[in-house]
Amino acid sequence: MRGRLLAVISLSGLLLAAGMQNRYDSTVDYFGDRSTFVSLPSGKSLKVLSFGYRNLAADLLFIWSIQFYSTYYLTNRFDYLERVYDTITDITPPYKEPYIIGALIMAFEAKDIPMALRLLEKGSRNLPDEWFFDHEAGFYCYKYLNDLPKAEDYYSRAAMKPDAPSFLKRMKAHMVYLQDDPKVAYQMWIDIYDHARDRLERDAAFNHLYQIKAEIDLPPLQEKIARFRDKFRRFPATLAELVSRGMATVIPQDFSGNDYRYDPILGMVKAQRVYKWKRR
Repeated sequence: MRGRLLAVISLSGLLLAAGMQNRYDSTVDYFGDRSTFVSLPSGKSLKVLSFGYRNLAADLLFIWSIQFYSTYYLTNRFDYLERVYDTITDITPPYKEPYIIGALIMAFEAKDIPMALRLLEKGSRNLPDEWFFDHEAGFYCYKYLNDLPKAEDYYSRAAMKPDAPSFLKRMKAHMVYLQDDPKVAYQMWIDIYDHARDRLERDAAFNHLYQIKAEIDLPPLQEKIARFRDKFRRFPATLAELVSRGMATVIPQDFSGNDYRYDPILGMVKAQRVYKWKRR
């Protein structure tokens, strides 16, 4: 009888506690927007406080940072973003993952590309043989800042690192092309084409060379057609007529060795294929 009474009292207590908790929960929005405050010692101080376990300290802080920046209801969490990842990378400068994850959060969550670039540059300084940081920085400059010269510089630095993949040279050459410097870009792509390691790389170089050669060849050829019309009051019947009439010494061909397409009615010349890589 006594045991049954204790069970009833215990159950009643649990029900009362559950009711009180439910009532409290209904008045509190646990996931509502709120601000927070984060205070971290410097990386130098944490090295000392870790008592020789600085790798463990950096791991724990890195794991916490991922959880913290996944807490979306903390509205001011980005106020501490750079400090948090600077601290982690100060504790263990060769620790690669915090640079990568931190830069991703800065770029895609906080929408702060300059901050992401600062962290990636720090990674490049602390891991000078690692190409990935400069590659990521180049991508951010190209994709989000439209800063082609800066993107070219980052890709150039990445391409010079040990064991850098060959596509980095292609990205550098593409940045030069996008900056409307076709003659320099053409020579860069010729070098890539001549030293291609596989068919994919050679085909990529071929496509760029085809487009760039057309961009170099067609404007002066179009000017010669316009001068022909001014002189003879008609368009040339064929491109060869430009040579026979003394308006050109030679008619260029595309990178495949084929003639460009010519419309004698409109007086327009164009390549058989067009690759639209430039933003208009």
